[in-house]
Amino acid sequence: MRVTLAGYNFDAQQIELIRQITDEFSHNGTESEYLSNLLTQLAEEPFTPETISAAYARISRSDKGIRDLRRDARASVSRARRSNENIIFGLGHSSIAEHAVFNLDITGISRLALESLEAHRLASYTESSQRYISMSGDFEVPDEISEIGMRDEFEKACLELFRIYGILSDKLTEHHSDLSGQEKSGKAQEDARYVLPLACRGQVGMTINARTAEKMILTFNNSHLKEVKSFGKQLHGELHKIVPSLIRYTEPNPAIQAVEKELSAFVAEMGNNSSEQDEDDVILLNSPHELENVALATLLMKVGNQDYNYYLNYVNQLSAQEKIEMIANNHSYISEHDPVRRELELGYFVYRITLSASAYAQLKRHRLTSQFKQDYIPSLGFIPPPSIQDAECTEIFASAMNCSNEIYVKLTEKLEGRQSSIAQYALTNAHKCRVVFQLNSRELTHFARLRMDTHAQWDIRNIATKIVDLAKRECPGLVQFACGKDKFDDLKSNVFNNKENNK
Repeated sequence: MRVTLAGYNFDAQQIELIRQITDEFSHNGTESEYLSNLLTQLAEEPFTPETISAAYARISRSDKGIRDLRRDARASVSRARRSNENIIFGLGHSSIAEHAVFNLDITGISRLALESLEAHRLASYTESSQRYISMSGDFEVPDEISEIGMRDEFEKACLELFRIYGILSDKLTEHHSDLSGQEKSGKAQEDARYVLPLACRGQVGMTINARTAEKMILTFNNSHLKEVKSFGKQLHGELHKIVPSLIRYTEPNPAIQAVEKELSAFVAEMGNNSSEQDEDDVILLNSPHELENVALATLLMKVGNQDYNYYLNYVNQLSAQEKIEMIANNHSYISEHDPVRRELELGYFVYRITLSASAYAQLKRHRLTSQFKQDYIPSLGFIPPPSIQDAECTEIFASAMNCSNEIYVKLTEKLEGRQSSIAQYALTNAHKCRVVFQLNSRELTHFARLRMDTHAQWDIRNIATKIVDLAKRECPGLVQFACGKDKFDDLKSNVFNNKENNK
């Protein structure tokens, strides 16, 4: 794995200085004069986001203009750094570090480690997709597996999974022969990738601010995976040399580690005597049915001048159909690109979802939701793409699952305690995990737009459809605009036609 700093923000006046110098050279200067001028002036202009953070930190207590504050900060980087450290870590105003933003290239990272990375919601990620890119056989061999003498067996299993991936890609491409060239290969890769191991490497472009980076590094340093720990160290190294004053608390708290260890021991003592099977892949644990009234009362209060309880009493007297219509009336403007009103954020749906690694790769991108994920375990089973059976590749697919499960069992037998999570590297995109998933009505509508659309990947589309169906049974008013983008115009037409018919 490699982490490379690709870019970061610095003062616009510095950018203007560079532009002026290059303009001067192109029109008037000789090369020697240009280089001398460039080196002299740029040596006096430090390029670090710390000067912006330090300048903005003083806005609330200085009567100077922002431009002057930025100039003062640029004049002395050492003073700007001392100011940052005092304000961020001394006074506790951590938001100042959010003004420093970085772009990072992350290459050679496993699919499993990417989940630890992308679990941090206040960052932006663009990941290479196994749906559109043919995988060549590049995978991570964790140090933990080498240390227990299982490197050769693990590599052999991964190479076998990639071999089967190649066979399935060819057979599924032939199966989709009626499609165009690009669509045909895309469909084949989308489903063949289900046999790829979670050790498969990828790459991602990340944009992150210094405050989130510090929290991320702290989390990574506390990880059970050495690959993730290594990522944290590399990230810290790349950023600390640019913004040493903005990133400080990155070492795990021993007290927190002790609590986690006690919790793990307690769970282990509980054992596993349950015979219950996860037959339903989506279960609604809690819904905001009673908070539909809260959302409507808040909507009225925003434009009225009475106390909240006045409007709540009014809403409590409405029938279920009248509440649905009131929500609809306040969304007459809505198109497939418009979000529903923010009042619908009041109240949450909570689900327990059992889904494949491939589907989870889509779910995890909805970072404004709350997600709590278990490890992947073979006992939950796996999800075979429907095209596997249609193309008569069931036995080939089954051989990949057997290969993966066998090496997983061997690894868990040699690994102890929480270190058994290392064995997940041997599992595939088809294997399942459990997730507790919480989102509000507004985010659910956005989720449905993307994941129920006809262009969405079939696996997450199935999950999204079940999520929305359960929500609509409980709270038809709150989620009445939840559907895929391709179905939105029809749904909106039905909503307002029904409203007219009910008059």
